[in-house]
Amino acid sequence: MEPLDEHANARLKKELIGIDLNEALVLFESYHKAKGTRPKSISTYRSTVNSFIKYYGGNKKVNTIGDFEITDFLNFKEREEKWAGVTYNNCRIGLNNFFRYLKVNKYILENPVTDCETRKKMPTQSHQVFTELDFRVIMDWLDNHDKYCQLFVRMIYYTCIRPKELRFLQLKYIDLEENTITVPGTVSKNKKSIPVNIDVSLRVELDKLQIEKFNKEYFLLGSAQTFISRSMCSENYAYNRFKKCLEATGLLDKNYTLYSFKHLSNVRKFQAGWNLAEICSANRHGSLSETETYLKELLKLVRLIKQFQPFNVTYAFLQSLSRSP
Repeated sequence: MEPLDEHANARLKKELIGIDLNEALVLFESYHKAKGTRPKSISTYRSTVNSFIKYYGGNKKVNTIGDFEITDFLNFKEREEKWAGVTYNNCRIGLNNFFRYLKVNKYILENPVTDCETRKKMPTQSHQVFTELDFRVIMDWLDNHDKYCQLFVRMIYYTCIRPKELRFLQLKYIDLEENTITVPGTVSKNKKSIPVNIDVSLRVELDKLQIEKFNKEYFLLGSAQTFISRSMCSENYAYNRFKKCLEATGLLDKNYTLYSFKHLSNVRKFQAGWNLAEICSANRHGSLSETETYLKELLKLVRLIKQFQPFNVTYAFLQSLSRSP
């Protein structure tokens, strides 16, 4: 009898022998890296599957897993770790993507997650928009205790540049003559290089840093000590500093994040009468429909009232902070 060729061996392993969870995770990750999936998404998938592996063991064959194993795992985590509905559903989604990949590639016959129930509990809103009082408390604390984080959040507020994009922002992308900042397509969410204008109040802060004296390859917000630095800050550097502010001001349980500054900026713009095209441009959205969807979701987070404090009042407040000693 002639030996099986490589293709036949692979097919035999899939259909008769099967692969275990550890092997499946390696293949799943490799697939997403080749596909160009965002590293953060891959990390989330990995965390979900690793949690499942920890529960059942990495040597468990994927073709022995049915809907009972999925439900048992999800119910255990929900019960023992006090999961909210959104956490349960997000984990289910991650596992569904994992087992769907295995089904498409013929490692399993059916996706065991398909018929597992979801939860209908309302998710806790993240990136909550600041109340006026909380915003003032936060900015006042940062002014007195963390100038680096204060500049970081001002950058978000005035430019609507995302936190990740700010982390990667090098001096060469800041044009003080044209008064613009360009987020390169290699970093921006929509993969397009689009300039944003530098507000007059933000320009005052940037001028203090004397950007022109540094190497253009340096990063604007690389260090809390020097601000401008040869290397970029770590992934959660700015958020961890902001979290200290929330802890110190007793606001940690209000679901505020760095994105809350971007959302506050856009709510103020909307309430001050900015049209859809202007908000689209400020956020570097790819289309007006994207901006419309964004605003619909954003405005669900705030209670719309007739007498909403205008955008330029908040600008004035930030300007007063920029003049603080």
